[in-house]
Amino acid sequence: MPSTRAQRHSWAGATQAARGPERGSRHPAQDALRGLSRLAEALLVPRGAADELEEARELLAYWEQRARRLPRWALMRRREARAAAWRWRERVRDAERARYGRGLLGAASQLAVERRPPATLAHRGRQAARLAAYTAVTAAITLALVAAAAVAVVAEAVLR
Repeated sequence: MPSTRAQRHSWAGATQAARGPERGSRHPAQDALRGLSRLAEALLVPRGAADELEEARELLAYWEQRARRLPRWALMRRREARAAAWRWRERVRDAERARYGRGLLGAASQLAVERRPPATLAHRGRQAARLAAYTAVTAAITLALVAAAAVAVVAEAVLR
């Protein structure tokens, strides 16, 4: 999968070349000050945060899908896919927190801007739904066994 970092660097070089050399500066001190201000701006503003978030989401989706698609007997490959999905889920979580903020306010702002819940919340929701389904199946099986036992007790009492 190609990296967006290489594309980002080539784009930055193309925009710098299109801008051309700065004109009108007669003093080297002004040039140095402009260069330092650009450097400070580049350090303060994460320009690639959106690109990194999208790349992390794509890779998370890939590893989650791979973990689901692999056959049950491929234990090592499934374990590797789950571990990679966990790592990418952490990276997505960190990128979302860096972009939207932490806590309830960050989740609400992400939901308002992107109309999607944070990756951690979505993952926990899927885990909760899976747990609820397992609980419902277990309760249904237990209820069926209790009903079968009750029918057996009633049948034995009637046949005596």
